[in-house]
Amino acid sequence: MKLAAWTRLLALSLCSLAAQAAGPFGYPATGETLLRTILSRPAAQLEKARTLQGTFRQSRHLRELARPLIATGEFVFARDLGVYWHTTQPFDSVIVFNEAGMMQIDEGATALRMSADEQPAVRLIGNLFTALFTLDVTRLGKDFDLYGIREGMRWTIGLKPRASTIADVIRHVTVMGSDDVEQVELVDAQGERTVLELGTIQYSGDAPREEVRALLSGR
Repeated sequence: MKLAAWTRLLALSLCSLAAQAAGPFGYPATGETLLRTILSRPAAQLEKARTLQGTFRQSRHLRELARPLIATGEFVFARDLGVYWHTTQPFDSVIVFNEAGMMQIDEGATALRMSADEQPAVRLIGNLFTALFTLDVTRLGKDFDLYGIREGMRWTIGLKPRASTIADVIRHVTVMGSDDVEQVELVDAQGERTVLELGTIQYSGDAPREEVRALLSGR
C-alpha cells in the first residue's frame, strides 16, 4: 500500500477513535433535528403517554470511595403533575418534584420542603427530570447545547449547560436508550458521576389515577 493510502487510513482510524472518545459530544444537533432523526420513534411514543412508571438503579461514583453507592427503587412520572422518586434500598426515602417545588419524605416523615418560587434551582431540577423522562429536547435546548448519535437501534444524546448557574452544578448529562430511556448519566461540576438505570417501564395514555395524584401531591 502506498504511503498516501496508509496516511489516509491512519487519519480515518484516528478520527474514528476520537469520535468514540467524544461520544455524542462530537455530534452537535438541535432539538428539532434530534426529533426528526434519532429520537423520532421513542419521542413519538412518549408524547402519547400521560403517565410512566418503572424501577431504577442509581449508582453514585464519588472520588473518595473505591466503590459506588448503590440505591434502588421505583418511580412514577405524570405529565403536568410531576415525578415521584421512591428509594426502597438501602433505606426508605421519597422525593416528589411538582409545580410547588420539592418534598423529601424519609421513613414516612417529611424531612424537607423546598419551594420552587423561593429556590429556582429546585424548579430547574424538576424541569430537567420531566424533560428527560419525556425526551422533550426542544425544552432542554433552551438551557443546554444538544448532541446526539445513533448506532443501530440505540441512540445517545448529550447535554452541556449554557448558563454558568447550571454549569456550576452540572458539567454534562448523557442519556441512552432504544425504544425507552434506559440510562441517564449526570457528571457534576467536580467530575463525580451519578448513573440512573431505568427498567420495567410502563406507559399509559389515560389520565393519572387518584392514587398517582396523591403520590405527586405528597399526600
